[in-house]
Amino acid sequence: MPGIRYTLNESASGRTIVLGKGDIFEINLMFAPGLPFHWIFSVSGCGLEMVNDGKYISGDDYWNASGHYRARYRAVSPGNSILNGKLVITPEEESGYPRFNLTVIVK
Repeated sequence: MPGIRYTLNESASGRTIVLGKGDIFEINLMFAPGLPFHWIFSVSGCGLEMVNDGKYISGDDYWNASGHYRARYRAVSPGNSILNGKLVITPEEESGYPRFNLTVIVK
């Protein structure tokens, strides 16, 4: 997708990124496609809107497949936001492991 300023994965958890209004960033996280886990995110603060999200599977058969969750966000107004994600079976689940968090500052 044109205009993506940052593409982040699991190693970016805990980072802070700075964006300008209109910038887009994406988060790409892995999961096991044969298991019932999925990523959920909560966003607190202001300045971001979700552009899209979804999952896809790569690999040629059940044993070699890997799952990916991708979410894209756009910076729409100045402010700070915190994204907290967790890999869970149900959205009500408190623990969730692994976790992903990111602080976003929109200038």
